[in-house]
Amino acid sequence: MASAPVVPPEAALIKERRKDRLPPLSVRDAAEAATAAGVSMSEAGWRSIEAGRYDGPPDKLAIMAQVVGIAPDELAEIGREKDRPYAAKAAGLLAAHLRRRAAAEPELSATVDPESAPERVLQMILEGLDEIRASDLTPEQKTSLEKSLIGGVVHHVGGQIVQIRTTLDLLGENSR
Repeated sequence: MASAPVVPPEAALIKERRKDRLPPLSVRDAAEAATAAGVSMSEAGWRSIEAGRYDGPPDKLAIMAQVVGIAPDELAEIGREKDRPYAAKAAGLLAAHLRRRAAAEPELSATVDPESAPERVLQMILEGLDEIRASDLTPEQKTSLEKSLIGGVVHHVGGQIVQIRTTLDLLGENSR
């Protein structure tokens, strides 16, 4: 009897994140989302990569990671620590994809520099924009929510920076 294939760490993470989504994302829906994002992916192909029956090429891994919300730095870490070159290449492809998408969003690129913003932040904002756009809201409601999302993120990060600066000032005064 043949033994089960060893599941690559990037495939295991993709499967874990797909199942952990709320609600969990079916393989069929995940494959359809990957195809809609630009990489032809069948349900059987998604299952084969998740099960470790074959190593997904970097372009497919990048889109699969995007579909389930894996950040580029998570793929890069697998590439480095587990010596998985496809995962490392997929991380670079995903990061470039996120930056291109962010640059193409007028409201986002006017507020946040897509080239210097952390990929995780860009990914969260883009996921939020995608959810808003997929909703049944009116165009006016969608525009309002999009502006609120982007403005809220910028406001929150700005507040965190002020808090960090204040803490650093206080610690600097106490160490003198």
